[in-house]
Amino acid sequence: MLEALNLAQGSAKLRGMYILLHLAVLTLTVLALARFLPGVHIRSTSTAVVVAVVFSLLNFFLGWLVKVALFVPAILTLGLLFLFLPFIVNAILLWLTDKLLRAFEIDTVGSLLLSALVITLVNGAFHIALHPRVYQSFAQPGPPRWI
Repeated sequence: MLEALNLAQGSAKLRGMYILLHLAVLTLTVLALARFLPGVHIRSTSTAVVVAVVFSLLNFFLGWLVKVALFVPAILTLGLLFLFLPFIVNAILLWLTDKLLRAFEIDTVGSLLLSALVITLVNGAFHIALHPRVYQSFAQPGPPRWI
């Protein structure tokens, strides 16, 4: 019983560290986008932290809703839309973040789409780096394992 409690506490600590690390990576991504894309503007470094927090909260509370709304079109496209679903969700949530925060502005649709693409790629790389066992089976050469 005590071991299960210690394991649960350790898991909660790891989850908290994962969230903080993800927010840090998202903050750095927003800072890089503001630096290198002329259509993305932030007022300060602290604004990038606020953008990361608001974007993450929107993703937590509304991301599932966007995914549910796009489920039927994804089925109608024979699953092809599932490949682009994270990008579409990130684009919608980034647009919402832009509308909610005055200190964060995205001028053009092209900048919005490019920013959403970069955030999607960085999130994908982040998840692959932190969960290598999940993606390890794709890298192993040889015949497929059925069991």
